[in-house]
Amino acid sequence: MLVTACIAPHGGELIPALAQGNLERMAVTRASMEELGRRFLAAKPDTIVVLTPHGTQVAGCVTVGANELAAGSLDSEDGARVSADFPVDLGLVEALLNRAAERDVPILPLAFADEDRNPLPFQLDWGAFIPLWFMGAKWEKRPEIVVLCPSRALPRTVLIDSGRVIAEVCAESERRVALICSADQGHGHDESGPYGFATDSAEYDAAYIDAVRANQLDRLLEWEDAWIGCAMTDSFWQTLMLHGAMLHTRMRAELLSYEAPTYFGMAVAACERA
Repeated sequence: MLVTACIAPHGGELIPALAQGNLERMAVTRASMEELGRRFLAAKPDTIVVLTPHGTQVAGCVTVGANELAAGSLDSEDGARVSADFPVDLGLVEALLNRAAERDVPILPLAFADEDRNPLPFQLDWGAFIPLWFMGAKWEKRPEIVVLCPSRALPRTVLIDSGRVIAEVCAESERRVALICSADQGHGHDESGPYGFATDSAEYDAAYIDAVRANQLDRLLEWEDAWIGCAMTDSFWQTLMLHGAMLHTRMRAELLSYEAPTYFGMAVAACERA
């Protein structure tokens, strides 16, 4: 069953080894991520499903990694590196694909191989790797994982339906499953940042935080595409998938923190079963 869920950001400096000595800059969010790690460990998931905005996107589909092993690494500018690998829950992947086909939800499996068709590890993007660093990578026994990435062109109803399919399959599984919605917020908080300054970023973040606090993620359905684009966020699509999962498995969101210490906002929320 789906035992717990969360909204987690993916700023690289959250991992202490990648902070280049500046542990104060993201200290608030890092503490919240460590709290999520404790809560996930206490929930004892066999499998962690990650919704990432930075994986392989295929137009009109939600992609899912279908290799036996997933692996990732990240480097900082001072040469530090962190890496981890995880087994993939191929049984859950198969169940997701079967249920998605029944529901006409476009979930597409991705499997990677070398030129001789030998399987390769599914590569974890930073949107998946960073939350998993806090929720699984350092556990005595690493959980199995499933990583999905939605196309941003999908209709909102399809995103919600894909989240509901995830929750349905989890409910029917004998395994304990946790769900991570990997999401950074608006990327226009600092004019010196790579995307410049945009007032829409702060406005979007405030509206997002209010929706989480009120446990009303359905508010996102009312937001205009143009405004979302101007806010330069990467949280919207996965959050609708989380909303779909929570429509099936009732959960209540608890905001743990929000800050924008650099050019992008970061919100952390724990979602516990109601």
